[in-house]
Amino acid sequence: MAPDPDDSFADPLDTARAALARIFLWVGVGGLAVFAGTRDWRALGLAGAVWTLWTALRGLLDTVVSPVATILGNLLAGGSVGVDSAATVTIEEETLMLERHLEQQRPARRQILAGIRLAEIYRTRQRDSSKADALIAGLCTQYPDAPELRFVRRP
Repeated sequence: MAPDPDDSFADPLDTARAALARIFLWVGVGGLAVFAGTRDWRALGLAGAVWTLWTALRGLLDTVVSPVATILGNLLAGGSVGVDSAATVTIEEETLMLERHLEQQRPARRQILAGIRLAEIYRTRQRDSSKADALIAGLCTQYPDAPELRFVRRP
């Protein structure tokens, strides 16, 4: 899975996988180099052990840690428990959903939270600060006492 070029944060599991791969690669190559120079079978055993350990750790990351992290991330974000990537919502779909959400009559707190998220999308993904500021200003006018807006109000 290639990371989103606009995303400034790398996936921690991909970072861990890459770091482990580099470590095991260099140790394994070092073992092979020592074996080639000295014909010491212990160095070849080290290279084989490193390869086995890397395979086991990669399998553990792929089959246990990654799905558990996905489930926990989905739960913390308020999503579903499944790990199926086909259920992922694109940023464009989320933008349309939030815009429709704001057009409908919903409870104030839901309107405010949807507006804050939509303003974040306008500012960070669409690079349209004026549109984001106008949305937040409209929410501040509509809900002047909302505690959720105290962190996004512009002075």
